[in-house]
Amino acid sequence: MPEDNVSKIKERLDITDIISSYIKVQKAGVNFKACCPFHNEKTPSFYISPERQIWHCFGCQKGGDMFSFVQELEGVEFPEALRVLAQRAGVKLDNFDPTLRDAKTALYEIIETASRFFEKQLSHSPAGKQALVYLRDRGLKEDTIKEFRLGFAPDDWHSLGNFLRNCGYSDQDIISSGLTIKRDGGADMYDRFRSRIIFPICNINDQIVGFTGRVFQPQTHAEKTQNIAEKVGVSQREVSDSQQQAPAKYINTPQTAIYDKGRILYGLNRAKMEARRANRCLLVEGNMDAIMSYQAGVKNVAATSGTALTPSQLQLLQRYTNNLDFCFDVDQAGFTATRRGIGLALSQNFNIKIVHLQDPQCKDPADYVKKFGQKWQETVISAKPVIDFYFDRLKSELDLSSVEGKKALIANLGPLIKRLVSNVEHSHWVSKLAAVLKTKEEAIEADILLVKDDLEIYAGQPASPNQGEQSESVIRNQLPINKLADDMLSEALLAVLIKNPKLLRQQAEELNLELMDPSTNQIISKLIKSNAENFKFDNFIKQFNGDTVMKLEFAYLKSQELLKDFTDKELEDELLNIKNKLEHRSLVGQLASIELDIKAAEANNDKEKLALLASQFNELTKKFPK
Repeated sequence: MPEDNVSKIKERLDITDIISSYIKVQKAGVNFKACCPFHNEKTPSFYISPERQIWHCFGCQKGGDMFSFVQELEGVEFPEALRVLAQRAGVKLDNFDPTLRDAKTALYEIIETASRFFEKQLSHSPAGKQALVYLRDRGLKEDTIKEFRLGFAPDDWHSLGNFLRNCGYSDQDIISSGLTIKRDGGADMYDRFRSRIIFPICNINDQIVGFTGRVFQPQTHAEKTQNIAEKVGVSQREVSDSQQQAPAKYINTPQTAIYDKGRILYGLNRAKMEARRANRCLLVEGNMDAIMSYQAGVKNVAATSGTALTPSQLQLLQRYTNNLDFCFDVDQAGFTATRRGIGLALSQNFNIKIVHLQDPQCKDPADYVKKFGQKWQETVISAKPVIDFYFDRLKSELDLSSVEGKKALIANLGPLIKRLVSNVEHSHWVSKLAAVLKTKEEAIEADILLVKDDLEIYAGQPASPNQGEQSESVIRNQLPINKLADDMLSEALLAVLIKNPKLLRQQAEELNLELMDPSTNQIISKLIKSNAENFKFDNFIKQFNGDTVMKLEFAYLKSQELLKDFTDKELEDELLNIKNKLEHRSLVGQLASIELDIKAAEANNDKEKLALLASQFNELTKKFPK
């Protein structure tokens, strides 16, 4: 039964370990706290209770157990969250209801099976062994190749597809995984990856979700077209047309139900804990760059896989650090990618440094590591703050004695200086530029304000609400403000009463239970009957089930954290304050209802009813505190 599996998983896993693998947490007494990953905030309001095995944000009111956290953060349904946590707990879902097995689960299985196929091809097939020699020549060690599960796709149009069919997977699921392509106008399919070195791409939970394939030993045009028509059932012209250009150096799995290239960074599954520990992440361009860096001891590294950096990827990184080091390729494309990444990262409040490859023979980090090995660690440590990097580079490239050179320097540095939060740092750079350019500081300030901000075009549009962290306004739009206020008031009231149940006996007559929602009403009714002198939360909560249990858990956590230093007098004042807010909310609701009735009476020209409603309205307004 699913419930049995849930119990087994909860017995083996700790909620703090699960959540801390996604976001940075810090000890807070008996609990842990963090900035909420579900809405923007600077002061932590997200708490984890190891004792109760729950989490809750007092800001946006989200909360639950480890399963709901994975569901919320990964954007998956319960079956997938169960599978993820079962894998981490080492629990086999033998008794899991097969009706809960969703389409994503089948895709994960297919991708994992394909990865094992590619791994075996790399070590056992003749072409794979040649690819293995190539990888060793690039500087990769045997252990690294195995750790990153590199593989090889044979130069065959059907080998993987047939293998997966033989494993019992349907053609539709195989095609949906992105591993094969359905031939236009036919029922057949062919392999997407052929004669390529394979780099498995993992999500943050170490699940393989897709692949990057690097071309290896491309064949000549004549070799490719020879007898291919008979092999795959396509015309000679189709084959010839498709081979007029050399194959792309890299191809990736297309968008699937489990793979979204804009929300995954290659290697972050391995780098996340190192990034949190170092409070810094190195961002590189290629998969080989990330692997070689990892091998050389710089393990807090992730790669964009040669694609444009996205806001969602940066939001993912923010779970672990706000400090980024960029080291993209030294060609013009790499320079542009770095500039674009800086614009995006600055728009999301990252602190940025640049790692500069000073050897002209090394075009990327992979080359540098192959040549210098462990020296790579020193190079990364010596990364320069982004403005220092551009200043030093431009100073060596531009003629700063000319007007054009001075304008170019301001044009490049201006957008970066404008984004500085620190007034001291801003002033430092204005003074430095004034000295270097032999120009008054006032002129520098004026030009910086007027300079065209090229970084804004890179910042783009904010990520959609369902991608990564949500803004507080989005969350409040999803949860109507009166419902959010109801939840917060109910939680606050229960927290006070749990902290000091004796207050309920003293204030029972003052509390109007009709002003509360049914579940809060039920809880308080049972609290009145409980033994206030010997109140035990563990015993009290056993009387409830369903959503009411979690409501009580959140209130208990609030009593632990936000009310822990309250005296009895302060708790009594807080109870009175909550009581007044409940009454105020009730009055506002009644007035709103009367206003609607008044409009209806006006529309019907019912003067007698209008007079009665006006009198009721006035009486209610008198109840508001002066």
